[in-house]
Amino acid sequence: MCPWQKNWDHVFNTWKSSELISDFIESIVSPFTSDEKAAEVSEFFADRIKPSFERTLKQSLESVRISARWIESIKSEASLGQVVQELLQGEA
Repeated sequence: MCPWQKNWDHVFNTWKSSELISDFIESIVSPFTSDEKAAEVSEFFADRIKPSFERTLKQSLESVRISARWIESIKSEASLGQVVQELLQGEA
């Protein structure tokens, strides 16, 4: 469990009535880049969702899922390594 998850009650009780809770959620969720992390965050918030940050959480999770899809598409690009090598050789 992440530190923010362990301290969620304190965080929420401190900032529940301000925009800071939405900013906090965006800053901790958006950097993730895998469907697994999106699922973990969704599971964590399943019974903790509040109207004050529901929209931000949904948007942040969508950002994570978009990043995960982008990363998977890059990984599946067969010629990516060759293109990178060609670009690096062009700089030499």
